[in-house]
Amino acid sequence: MDDLRRLLLLRLLVVLGPAVMLLWLRFGLTPPQPLPWWAIGLFLALIASGFIGLYWRIRSSAAITSWQLFGYLQFDVLALASLLYFSGGASNPFVSLLLLPLLIAAALLPAACVWATAGVTVAVYTVLMSHYLPLPGMLSGHGPGFHAHLWGMWLVFVISALLVAGFVARLAAALRRRDRELARLREKALRDEQILALGMFAAGAAHELGTPLSTIAVLAKELEHEYGAEISLRADLRTLRGQVNTCKVILGELLRAADLSADREAIQPLDQLLERTRNRWQLLRPRVPLRVHCAGSPPPPTVHSPQTVGQTLISLLNNAADACPEGVDLVGRWDARRVIIEIRDRGPGLSPELAQQAGKGFFTTKEGGSGVGLLLANATLERLGGHVTLSRDPQGGTCTRIDLPARLEAA
Repeated sequence: MDDLRRLLLLRLLVVLGPAVMLLWLRFGLTPPQPLPWWAIGLFLALIASGFIGLYWRIRSSAAITSWQLFGYLQFDVLALASLLYFSGGASNPFVSLLLLPLLIAAALLPAACVWATAGVTVAVYTVLMSHYLPLPGMLSGHGPGFHAHLWGMWLVFVISALLVAGFVARLAAALRRRDRELARLREKALRDEQILALGMFAAGAAHELGTPLSTIAVLAKELEHEYGAEISLRADLRTLRGQVNTCKVILGELLRAADLSADREAIQPLDQLLERTRNRWQLLRPRVPLRVHCAGSPPPPTVHSPQTVGQTLISLLNNAADACPEGVDLVGRWDARRVIIEIRDRGPGLSPELAQQAGKGFFTTKEGGSGVGLLLANATLERLGGHVTLSRDPQGGTCTRIDLPARLEAA
C-alpha cells in the first residue's frame, strides 16, 4: 500500500514534464506551436484514467502485485507517446521524458518489471524516430546531418535506459532489502527485550521457590510416615513427594542453564534426544500417553545444544497435551541437511489466521494462556539456526513443526 501511495506521488512528475513541454511549445518557440486540442485531450484522458484507477485501488486496500504496478506505469508511457507523436516525435527535445516511468519502475518494482519497462520505453522511442506528426515550421532549418543527431540521441537514451535498469534498479532493490532487514532486526530486538525480562523474573522465581518446595517435601514425608497405614493415602503422598522432587530438579537445571556455553558445544543423536525428552516429560505428565517415532535412513543425525532443544520440546509438548490429553505424537525425521521434529495432537486444531500469528510476540490459543511458550521456542530455535511453525493437521488437530540443521556424523 505504501508503494501505491508513492507511485501516485511520483506520477505527478510524469504530468509535470509534459506540462513544461506544452508551455515551451506555446511560449518558447517562434512562432508558437500549439498542439491540437484533441491530442491534449487524449493525453489528459490517459493520465486521468491511470490516476483514477490507482486512487480507487488505494481506497479498496486490496493487495496489488508488481505486474499490476507495471501496468499502471504503461498508461504513463502510452500517454507520453501519444503527446510526443503529435509534437515532432523523436525530434522533440522533451522525448527523454520517457525515462521518467522507467525511473519510477526502478525505484519500486523488481528487476523483471524494470527490464520490461526499459524494453517498452526503448521500443516507443524507436517507433517515434520514424512515425510522428511534425509541427509546422518546427526544426525546419536543419540539414541532413540532423538525422544523425537524432540517432545519437536515441543511442544515449538506450544507454541511459540500460544504466537505470541495471544499476539504479539493483541499488533500489538493495535499499528495500536493507529496510526489510532493519525492520526484522527491530522486531527481534523487541522480542529479545521481552525474553530478557522473562529470564530475569524466571531466575528470581527459581531462587525463591526453593524454600517452599523444600517445606512441602518435608511435610509430605512426615505425612507419609504418619498415615502410612492407609494404602491409598500413602500412594498419593508418595506421588506428591515425587512431583516436588521433580520440581526441584527442574529449578536446579534452570539455574545451571544460565551458562549455556557447555550445551552449545554438546551434540546428541536425534533418537536419543527424543527418548530422553520422553522420559523427562512423562515424569511431568504421566497421565498423557506420548508416542515417539523416528523415520529416516540410519544413522540418525546429531543435534546441537540437546539440553536447550529438549527443554523447548517439553514446553511444546505441554501445549499439545493441554489441547489433547488423550495422547500426543512425537515424530522425528531427517535428510542430508535438516532435522524435522513434529508434535501432533488431536485437539480442536488451529485456524489459518491463528497459524500466521504463531511465534510473533505473545501468542496463545488457550484461555488464560500467556503465550510465553511459543515466544521462547521461536527465539531459542532461531539462535540454533532453526524455526518452529504451527499448522492444522490434515488428520485433525495441530501439528507443531520444528526445523533444525542436521549433522550426519557420529556423536
